Amino acid sequence: MFDLAGRTALVTGGARGIGLAIGEALAGWGAQLVIVDRDAGNGARAVAELSAKGLAASFIEADITESAVVEAVLDRAWAEHGRVDIVVNNAGISARIPAEAYPDADLDFMVRLNLNAVFYFMRGAARRWIADGQGGRIINLASFAGVVADPMSVPYAATKGAVVQMTRSCAVEWAPHGILVNAIGPGYVRTEMTAHTLDQPQAGATIRAKTALGGPADPSEIAGAAVYLAGAASSYVTGHILMVDGGWTAM
Repeated sequence: MFDLAGRTALVTGGARGIGLAIGEALAGWGAQLVIVDRDAGNGARAVAELSAKGLAASFIEADITESAVVEAVLDRAWAEHGRVDIVVNNAGISARIPAEAYPDADLDFMVRLNLNAVFYFMRGAARRWIADGQGGRIINLASFAGVVADPMSVPYAATKGAVVQMTRSCAVEWAPHGILVNAIGPGYVRTEMTAHTLDQPQAGATIRAKTALGGPADPSEIAGAAVYLAGAASSYVTGHILMVDGGWTAM
């Protein structure tokens, strides 16, 4: 039910953090992994680490906020692997800034990466899958902030709410083509991006208090959800937001 042998998985932002953990898990279950990231150094290191573990991985350096670049990435991945079966839209950023002071440039970049880039990959993959008639899987990284309020992170919450709605709407639109579209909604996960917030005494205490399981996740604890959504075990699941948030949205 979880075997991914013979399938190719593309993971954006896959050179570190949650993306790398997801990529490693998918490759561990047999998938050929394509990491897409804008950091060439991290990408090369990730491929080396995975290869040392006997996992099949390659790397494409790209700024995915431009639609033409995303199309070029997809063309390359299809050319090198025959097709891509699984697209994981993991790349994204967050920022904690009061809404009334949020800079235009920061807002613009967050929308371009957290929202536009996700849609570019969804659209591009769906076009190819519809053309070949074989279907595919899209797994988006949403967030607890996409379904409940997240003060001090309004644009982030808005983009993740948009990812939730794109996931649901595209799942229904593309269901006749055998394309399953789901999302994972992590709670706080300890990564380089979140460490500063988690290690602040007041913020860390608040996060622990609002998480039923008492603290942030390790990136590897998000990866199992991706393996489930990528494989045969979830063949009748689409349009679903799988919350992996330690109970945050249940409290």
